[in-house]
Amino acid sequence: MEQNQILKNLDELNFTAIDFETANEQRNSPCSLGIVKVVGGEIVSKREILIRPKEMRFAKINVSLHGISAKVVEDALEFDDVWDQIAPEIDGQIVLAHNADFDIDVLKQTLNAYSISHPKMKYICTHKLAQEVFHELERYRLIDLAEYFKMDCLHHNCLADAIICSEIGIRAIPVYDKKSFRFSADDLTHRISKSDSGNTSGKDFSVFEKKVLDSALLKPNLMAENKDHVFYSKRIVFTGDLKSIERHDAAAKVHNLGGDINTTISKKTDIVIVGNSAGPAKMRKIEELRAAGFNIQLIYETEFLTLIS
Repeated sequence: MEQNQILKNLDELNFTAIDFETANEQRNSPCSLGIVKVVGGEIVSKREILIRPKEMRFAKINVSLHGISAKVVEDALEFDDVWDQIAPEIDGQIVLAHNADFDIDVLKQTLNAYSISHPKMKYICTHKLAQEVFHELERYRLIDLAEYFKMDCLHHNCLADAIICSEIGIRAIPVYDKKSFRFSADDLTHRISKSDSGNTSGKDFSVFEKKVLDSALLKPNLMAENKDHVFYSKRIVFTGDLKSIERHDAAAKVHNLGGDINTTISKKTDIVIVGNSAGPAKMRKIEELRAAGFNIQLIYETEFLTLIS
């Protein structure tokens, strides 16, 4: 896709918004896809596609988030059989997703699992885009943006999430200086980025989490007001990707509540915050320590968001 065509599509608000839900912690386990086509700033088509994962293993935490179980998709087609329906909406297009690297990685790893060639496309993370445009907001989750736009939100329903994602694009792209977008090679591994003056590397509109936490967050905060909070004075470790909040922001919330954030699992660990694609080595270590009698509590994303709200 040539840069002039990309700029034209941005000017005309032509793009596709997507949202995947997965069956388990593996990124190549999509069980549903919401896909919304926008032409001229108007939604012209929207649909949810149920997908039968290659491995029919549904993790409880995933089912609790999106409500899709093995029974729901037992008669659905596998990804390679629905790809022909999806490809025209993505190949050669600008694709929007919220916390885009999750959805793009799901797409990439699933294509690899079925030995399907990658489409040529560009993508923008609407989480980062919203941060650049809607400065008055404190948080940029889909549910926060839906409330800001006065839209109904059935969060973790892939079609509802894709619709909100498309609305972010419709509202934010026209007021964002499109000349500050930087464009890289045409393939699935590249994204539309924000150029920094004098910096050719640019600032990604992707959402690779800030895995290296600020040193200040790794120091215990015993000045927190609520000493009865479950996180207060507890040694806490994060593993995996949180879909609704970036790692650094999540760690800051825990720190403000008096949590003692650690980076490695040990016998002294009290709580582990578990996201998607949790580190296999960390999960094995947790299982070993729990089997040895150490009481390590696992908290998944839905419960975590409740605890920090």
